[in-house]
Amino acid sequence: MKGWVLAMHCHNASMAQVIQGAVEAEDIPVVLMNKQDSSYVGMCFATRPVEIWVPESHEEQAKTCLQALQT
Repeated sequence: MKGWVLAMHCHNASMAQVIQGAVEAEDIPVVLMNKQDSSYVGMCFATRPVEIWVPESHEEQAKTCLQALQT
């Protein structure tokens, strides 16, 4: 995605939505990209991380926000 950077991977789709809300609360636009094949939903071997993307212009701010969430 041109103009966007991958901020992190999240192995839990529900947690990715919580992270999205926290980042958006800091006025940082967020896009979640879930690459799981819908044909295999619920099967452990088909689980893929959800990618959390932010605009390049917000990369440093997003990193700071994400680090704060991990503590």
